[in-house]
Amino acid sequence: MPDFPTLLERNRTWVQAKLSEDSEYFSKLARGQRPPFLFFGCSDSRKCMNSMIGSEPGELFVHRNIANQVPVHDANVQAVLEFAILNLKVRHVVVAGHTGCGGVGAALAGLKEGAVGAWLTDLRVLALEHREELEPLPNLLARADRLSEINVVAQLRNVLLSSSYREARKQGDPPTVHGWMLDLSTGLIREMALPRESWRQEGLL
Repeated sequence: MPDFPTLLERNRTWVQAKLSEDSEYFSKLARGQRPPFLFFGCSDSRKCMNSMIGSEPGELFVHRNIANQVPVHDANVQAVLEFAILNLKVRHVVVAGHTGCGGVGAALAGLKEGAVGAWLTDLRVLALEHREELEPLPNLLARADRLSEINVVAQLRNVLLSSSYREARKQGDPPTVHGWMLDLSTGLIREMALPRESWRQEGLL
């Protein structure tokens, strides 16, 4: 693992590489942002989406937290949605889960203590709601990975329920929502099938 000074050295190397390609790279970047994608991901250090999808600065508007939650009651998350959807006019909202998620595993184990336990309250409820599907799976890892998939769908539904998305729908220009699962053992991302027809029947799309 790198030591702390190495991080700044890497930054300077990266800056020089960008400037060698385009001497105005950073002056253009400083003029403003218009990212097409809003990305909700987990804080897991192994999940570096900019590197994994080869995106450049200015392409992803990113919010990360433990177990990629999009709570309807969290002011931070709702502010991100409002700014990205109504101000930046992003065209796509992605919620991305991943295999081997520690937050999902903690929720399955029933963690309630501390700030992490409080943050995982909704995920613990989701696990209980789906326990008939989860319990027959062969081990904790399999249950956690399946709950990660269920969680992605639940968090996208929260996006659709947000006042920001509903306002964008009213204006006739809502972004498209996507669910991703990253397999950490391969580095590959899978786009999930979503219950769009069910959401249309609920009046969410």
